[in-house]
Amino acid sequence: MKQLNIIIILTLVLSCNREHKTSDFDKFTGRWSLSIVELQSDSISEWKPRQDHYKNRQGFIIYDGKGGMGVHHVTEKYETYKFEGNGRIDSMTTKDLRHLADNFVYFGKYRVNDSLKIIEHHIESANFQDMWGTIAKRKYLFSGDTLILNPIRNRYPMTRLKWVKLNDKE
Repeated sequence: MKQLNIIIILTLVLSCNREHKTSDFDKFTGRWSLSIVELQSDSISEWKPRQDHYKNRQGFIIYDGKGGMGVHHVTEKYETYKFEGNGRIDSMTTKDLRHLADNFVYFGKYRVNDSLKIIEHHIESANFQDMWGTIAKRKYLFSGDTLILNPIRNRYPMTRLKWVKLNDKE
């Protein structure tokens, strides 16, 4: 009888813990707009907006809530660029090709590790072939309607991207 009571108590404790345990997986679901890309040069420096080709980037990241994701971001005013050639691949100038190279995009599956606060992007397709089949790991933090993603690196400078949740309920 004593063993049965212990089993019942353990079952209740474990089932209660499962019910109260929350996952961040659902928090990612939806569309997010890139707000800012920041850089930290060393462990004691403040985060500052990037001033290189990542200055004033714009774009989106989407998590479908089923494990699929996509990200796309470009340079400021990317969409207003006027091609020197006629826009066809065989007429593009070096300047046109450099402009296209500032387009960053990939798609794939994602997994969330709540305990480590890491999201993994399992890249299935990207505009850079060397990214295909890789996993991009990001530390994450939610702050109100903002999602902060930090690519995991073992050296400085460090980068973080802030994404603001879009209200798509209309």
